[in-house]
Amino acid sequence: MLLVSHAAQKDIHASTFDQMFRLRAEQFSTRRGWRVSVDAGREIDRFDALNPLYICLLDQEGRLLASLRLLPTIGPHMLSDVFPEVMGETGIVRNPLVWESSRFCVDTNAIRDFGDDGINIVTRAILGGLFATARSAGLEQVISVYDIFVERILRRSGCQFERLGPVVKYDDLKTVAGLFAVKENPLSNITQGRRAVTGLLAA
Repeated sequence: MLLVSHAAQKDIHASTFDQMFRLRAEQFSTRRGWRVSVDAGREIDRFDALNPLYICLLDQEGRLLASLRLLPTIGPHMLSDVFPEVMGETGIVRNPLVWESSRFCVDTNAIRDFGDDGINIVTRAILGGLFATARSAGLEQVISVYDIFVERILRRSGCQFERLGPVVKYDDLKTVAGLFAVKENPLSNITQGRRAVTGLLAA
């Protein structure tokens, strides 16, 4: 099941939100060693206080499989406030039809089912949910900041995007920015991944 919810609805989806913040702490701090703030086992930053839109993928029992966060670029977001250097000569994006995706997170232990290209079907499903949601909201583009490791996953999953600026190291992590055209994503293989996940969870 794909859950799309604003932060203001956190009381309605309390269990999902708690799982999301705990998964972020596990994946970003424990597993990858990022310098993020973790409190009581949950990773929450200042952008979570701006009523972002969250996209969460759940199994039939309500277990969180993957999640990400969307913020409009007309307000504070990570590329404008934390990682502006990766934009290079492009400069900071301020456009109501361009939103930033961040905190992309997949529970790699939940479902270990991979396509021929090595991409987990859960990864494909959450990406499909991202672009389907963006298209429904009338967005033209999605912008994001991520490290080189994630960029490789995005390419292999079939996403179409343009790297906007230079590779910049933050705490020895090679980081880049990418711009995704909503109308060109998801590609057929991402959509097929969503169907595979749907079938798997319904089994």
